[in-house]
Amino acid sequence: MILAGIDEAGYGPLLGPLVVGCCAFDVTPEPGDDALPCLWKRLHRLVSKTRSKTGRKIHINDSKLVYSPSIGLKELERAVLTIASASSKWRAGLDELLDIVSADAASEAKSYRWYQPHPTERFPLEQEDTPIRLFANALRQEMDRTSARCVHFQAQVIFEHRFNQMLAGTKNKASALFCIAAMHLDALLRTYGTQQLVIVCDRQGGREHYAALLRLMFPEWDLRIDREHDGHSAYQLQRDGHVVLLTFREKAEAGCLPVAAASMLSKYLREALMHRFNAFWKWHIPDLAPTAGYYGDGTRFLADIATKRQELGVADEHLVRSR
Repeated sequence: MILAGIDEAGYGPLLGPLVVGCCAFDVTPEPGDDALPCLWKRLHRLVSKTRSKTGRKIHINDSKLVYSPSIGLKELERAVLTIASASSKWRAGLDELLDIVSADAASEAKSYRWYQPHPTERFPLEQEDTPIRLFANALRQEMDRTSARCVHFQAQVIFEHRFNQMLAGTKNKASALFCIAAMHLDALLRTYGTQQLVIVCDRQGGREHYAALLRLMFPEWDLRIDREHDGHSAYQLQRDGHVVLLTFREKAEAGCLPVAAASMLSKYLREALMHRFNAFWKWHIPDLAPTAGYYGDGTRFLADIATKRQELGVADEHLVRSR
C-alpha cells in the first residue's frame, strides 16, 4: 500500500512563497491495522506525535504544533531534515534540499535576489548537523524494520510572480491552490496508481466539492463519489482494475502521518526561504525588523523597505502577492 498526504503552508500571507508539500510511505499492512495503518504506532520507537521530553524522538504532527515563533525552528527542522536524509541523498545545504524535494523551485529561486544564499547563512538554521545524521540513520533502519518506507517527499514552491500569474489566470485563490495540489495528485497517480494508493489531503481553501475538478483534471480515471459533506469529501478513482482512494478533510494532519509530514515540509521550506528573504533586506537596511509575511506585518515591512525597493527596481508583481 502507498499511503500519501498533501498539505500546504503560506496560503494567507502577503509576502513570500506558497508551498504545497506531499509525502508518501510504502507500507505493508499488518494484522490489527485499522482501515489505514497508523504510522505513528508503526514508527513509535523513533517518532512521536507529541514533543519528546527526552529529545530521543522526532516530533511529527501538524506544523502549527511543531513550530511557532516562540518555540523556534529546531524541532521542525530536525524532523524535516531527518526524513529528507533518511529517504533521499540529501546531505547538506538548503539549495541541495530544494534540488531534491523541488527541482523546479531550485531553478526558479535563482531569479529572485532575496532567495539567494546570504554570505552569513548557516544551515541547518537552528539544528546541528550530527544529530540529524544520527536520527536519519536510525529512522532508515526503523522504516526497514517496520516495512514502512518514505518513498516520496516533494514540494511545489510557488514564488510570488508565479503565484500572481496563477491568480490572474484562475481569478480565484482556492482554485489556484487546488491546481497546485493537483500537480502532486498527478505525480502520485502516475507513479503509484497501480499500488493500492490511498491519498489524504487537507481541505483545500474551504472547498467541499471536488468531483467536477477531479473529472476535469483526470479524465482518464473513472470517478465515484463516496461522500461530500461536513468537511469530509471522499472519492474513488478507478482505471484498468486499479482503485485509488482519495480523501479531503479538515485537520487531516491530525490523523495521517504523511499529511503531517507534508505540512511540516511545506512550513519548513517557507520558513527557510523567508529567512533568506529577511537576510537580503536586512543587508540593505540593517535596522529593519524581519517579517513572517502575513498581511498586517507584511504591510509594515513594505512601508519600511519602500525607498530601498524603489532604488533596487523591485516590481510589485515580483515581490507582493496580489491576494
